[in-house]
Amino acid sequence: MNPSQNVIITAWNYGRMALVQRSRNRWTNLFYRGVDGDALVERRRSHDESTNIDEGFFTWLPAVFRVTREQVLAKCGPDAVHYLSFQRHAITLMFIVTIISIGIILPINFQGTNLQVDANTFSRTTLSNLNGRSYWLWAHTLISICFLPISVLIMRRCTGRKPVPTSMTGTIMITNISRADRNEATIRAYFTHNFPHIQIVDLRLAYNINKLNEVQEKKEMVTEALVYTDTYYKKTGKRITVKEKVCGPEVDALEFYSAEEKRLKDEATRCRAMVLNDPLGIAFLTLPSYQLAEHVINHFNLHRGWVLAHATNPSDIVWENLSVQPSVWYVKAIIVNFALFIVLFFLTTPAIIVNLFNTLVVKPDSVNRISSIIFEFLPTLLLWTMAAVMPAIVAFSDKFLSHWTKSQQNYSIMTKTVSFLLLMTLILPSLGLASAEAFVAWTLHHENDTMRWDCVFLPDKGAFFVNYIITSGFIGTALELIRFPELFLYVWYLLQSKSKAEKSYVKKAILYEFPFGVHYAWSLAIISITIVYSLACPLISPFGLVYLLLKHVGDKHNLYFAYGPSDMSGVGGGRIHAAAVRMIRVSVLLLLVNMAAWAGLRSGFEARTIILIMASIVAFGTFLLLSPFPSCTPPAPLQVESSVRYHEYVAPVLQKPIDSTPISTPSTPDYGASSPVTNPAYNPEPINI
Repeated sequence: MNPSQNVIITAWNYGRMALVQRSRNRWTNLFYRGVDGDALVERRRSHDESTNIDEGFFTWLPAVFRVTREQVLAKCGPDAVHYLSFQRHAITLMFIVTIISIGIILPINFQGTNLQVDANTFSRTTLSNLNGRSYWLWAHTLISICFLPISVLIMRRCTGRKPVPTSMTGTIMITNISRADRNEATIRAYFTHNFPHIQIVDLRLAYNINKLNEVQEKKEMVTEALVYTDTYYKKTGKRITVKEKVCGPEVDALEFYSAEEKRLKDEATRCRAMVLNDPLGIAFLTLPSYQLAEHVINHFNLHRGWVLAHATNPSDIVWENLSVQPSVWYVKAIIVNFALFIVLFFLTTPAIIVNLFNTLVVKPDSVNRISSIIFEFLPTLLLWTMAAVMPAIVAFSDKFLSHWTKSQQNYSIMTKTVSFLLLMTLILPSLGLASAEAFVAWTLHHENDTMRWDCVFLPDKGAFFVNYIITSGFIGTALELIRFPELFLYVWYLLQSKSKAEKSYVKKAILYEFPFGVHYAWSLAIISITIVYSLACPLISPFGLVYLLLKHVGDKHNLYFAYGPSDMSGVGGGRIHAAAVRMIRVSVLLLLVNMAAWAGLRSGFEARTIILIMASIVAFGTFLLLSPFPSCTPPAPLQVESSVRYHEYVAPVLQKPIDSTPISTPSTPDYGASSPVTNPAYNPEPINI
């Protein structure tokens, strides 16, 4: 392998640096490679065979297909299994939709003569090429209704085999504890007195760990840098220098990090003492089983305003956010959601930017082929850019809300982002409107209603969505593999480091959990657009299928090789996966509404229109009242196990000793080895989602 290929490999695999560190000259060398630095930092080898699954240039592609479900479950956690299972079933559904659209609907649309256009034009393949009273439209009507049971039958068994944790939590989360009762003796005495026959396995209080966590992270970075500096000096006899400030003088790294470690150790000791002396109004009471916890919650009499609820797994809890009071959380939620509403209301779609661009930049009368393509491609590119940027804004704003659990944070991000994307990329562009503000103004004005409604179903309207699906499939999925946000953040951390000794710790800082909420939202938006326009514009279906295939491969690679494990499988943690499956119904409902609206405008209030309206009402009522998508959250009571392993509800920073020192030279964990995710069991019983 020549040097240029080696550089390409290291650049491509930068995202794996937090997961894989080997003795070879790979992954991290692109950004910091010294002549003798590689010999100083020894990487640990993974004891799993999957470590050697990706060994060369572009071997990640076949490696993705060789990774089994059990390997994903053991390495990435149950949430990754749920997510990939959702994608596989969505691909199956999209494959059926594509076969029907291309094999049946496309020939029907193409043989129509309503538009009187050339056979090479795009509009010849659309629904507008058929006369509004053509009997061929009954095929569209029956197929759109058949999509409803097909989607139900495929998606309701989304997971098939469900990964479950080896032990179910029997822990109760007690909140709203008054300051006078915030001690273990008082809480233990109350439950011992009122439930004398129930054994208390463990009782833990929660603390405000934000300051301690910040100090501890700095101390760990300094400690690893000190070990690196000391090892470097012993092996080479050379001293590493540190710049405390950008324009400051260079000082000896060994002396600097030794003094910093002592200072941060003393500060961490003081912070830890202050934290333990001031607990929050939250406690975790662990009982022998889930059934006993359920019994205590149901028979608990209101005592001093305490609130009892089942606790999720410790790995699902965001310990830093427990210090946020509920009243403060609601105030922040109102402010953030109001700001998002303003953005949504006034800047919903990039059509505003396109109109501004057309106003400021006058298109010349004689343009060459390249500039013509740019002007035609610009609206689609802007739409995709806004669809990629705005979910990131939604996710960032939702993190500012300080949710107590990762599952609730991802669920909130998913629901908001799906609503925004459907409105921005499907509903408003279909109506030919620029923003929600224009939609409200349209509904309030009654002039030229017929003309405006006739403009909704233009023959070439589907071309815009086909371009959007193509852009998302071939550009969007490729950029997800590159992961520019993580790359920029990694480079920013490198620029902030004071010396090369700190770069070992930077590799740990880029290990993130997969953002399920955002990726679920993107997938659901593309699925909805494809299904809604699969009959009106059949050519969109194969590109929707290609998008899901490419996204499945890219997400599986990122989950297994680039992101850390995630476990949101505790009580209520599976809600995001169940909600994603249920949201498939939105696309089917929108398809029925779209077909009913088209039939009403083109042919009037006839039998086909009535059937489609009734089908829409029945589908909506069925999904609302008798949902065919059962929840993926396990029902209570949960299975009783012979050997129960209890979780420790203690913040990770409080489990680390202050004087901890790395045993060996600093190295990053192999494939998330430091993650608290437990090894889940594999339940062979089929379940419904």
